[in-house]
Amino acid sequence: MVLPRIQDELIELTETLIRIASVHSRPAEINRCAGVIGDWLDSFAISYDRHEHNQAPAITVLPQDGFARVLLLTHFDVVEVNDPAQFEPRLVNGSLYGRGAIDDKYAAVLSLVLFKEHLARLRAAGKEQRDMAFGLVITGDEELGGFSGAAHLARDLSADFFIAIDGGRPDLIVTKEKGTILLKLTATGRAAHAARPWLGKNGFTILADDYQRIRTLFAPTSDDHWHKTAVLTKCRAGNGSTNIVPETATATFDIRYTDHDDADEIIASIRAAVQSDVTVLETGGIFDGGTSPYLDLLVQHAGNPRIGFEHGASDARHFSTKGIPGVIWGGDGEMSQHTDQEHIVLESFFHCYDCLDRFLTEVGGSP
Repeated sequence: MVLPRIQDELIELTETLIRIASVHSRPAEINRCAGVIGDWLDSFAISYDRHEHNQAPAITVLPQDGFARVLLLTHFDVVEVNDPAQFEPRLVNGSLYGRGAIDDKYAAVLSLVLFKEHLARLRAAGKEQRDMAFGLVITGDEELGGFSGAAHLARDLSADFFIAIDGGRPDLIVTKEKGTILLKLTATGRAAHAARPWLGKNGFTILADDYQRIRTLFAPTSDDHWHKTAVLTKCRAGNGSTNIVPETATATFDIRYTDHDDADEIIASIRAAVQSDVTVLETGGIFDGGTSPYLDLLVQHAGNPRIGFEHGASDARHFSTKGIPGVIWGGDGEMSQHTDQEHIVLESFFHCYDCLDRFLTEVGGSP
């Protein structure tokens, strides 16, 4: 049972962070959000480090340099909005609404309050922050792939186990996520006046044919969708003129693949199938959390949720590729991430706090 004062603190601090428009088109707001978190930590005399790599801020709160038995991973950057009103939090029917409510500001707050409460217990017993059983990694670039935040920090951090509070549900602990490939196709034809198309070669027609070829490489193979997928996410043809046969056309593809696939083979098969030039813009590995006694303990304290997979990608991959076992787990947003109805169900918020409180208490032993 989460005490009423802690419930109030969880809600109020989440509301504070939601009001900060920490989207990547407003880097000053991302830095302001990191500053607010730092000020909150200072107010409780909690030692932390603020990092910045490629202008992406992050905060680590650790018991000792570079190590914690358990790491809680969260982030405070959010995706863009269509309506600025999404940065004004509101409580409706037992849920807290606003950009970042479920992805992922509630989780940053959950981890901060957990750390503060556990540290207060230790201090009351005559101990210090170095005696804490867990630490925090709170980043500001997860929505861009986490390459300047979690991936950079993971080089110098180690742990026995991590929990990325950025996905899953109270009834689902995620131990696998798909890998990612971001590709750009560039089709080149020959420009001509639109009144004489027979003199040209339409770059978009080449691209459209290539799109159909790529679709045949990604046919669904299972009802649970644990197979590779490819989505055309951006497309552009021509130079903006309305009376020219477009010489060039480009498209960006978001590709997700599973542990049954090989990223290099996927890229090679696309290059072999299309006429367009293929550029690999970005790749991200698969998250495979492995097994751990900590996972067994978390399952016990979380009420025996099922173990499964999700199709997205998160910062968890940056730590699992180092060989650190871990999971993705968290509250219930009723699949509202990245929508104008984004929210966290408060009952699930408090449930996750309670479960993690008991889990971390057992990991650390009673002070």
